[in-house]
Amino acid sequence: MKKQILNNKETSHTYIVVFTFLYSMTLLAWPFVAFAIGMSLGAPTPVEFQVASDWMGKIVVSYPISVIVAIIGGWASYRSERYIFPYWMMQLPLLWIIAFFTVQSFGKYLNFLG
Repeated sequence: MKKQILNNKETSHTYIVVFTFLYSMTLLAWPFVAFAIGMSLGAPTPVEFQVASDWMGKIVVSYPISVIVAIIGGWASYRSERYIFPYWMMQLPLLWIIAFFTVQSFGKYLNFLG
């Protein structure tokens, strides 16, 4: 049993380190993406895409919050010896990425929400 816990600890640590590095790299590119989204929000938008462009702007602007929460939550749960929870916590920013591409793909169908 002790070997199983130790294996989870090592695997969890590696997983957190890898995702911390990857999410830090995305935060370096985030200002450029946020600037581009900001410029696109200022452009005239067809009526059927207004809700989608608003949502895309909100998703991009709030992305760093999800990364910070995931990194802090992942490391805090690792330090409190909960080695399974970081696997789930480090997936939080992926929800923002999935939401961004979903809104981008199906944006014209979201017009009824606005």
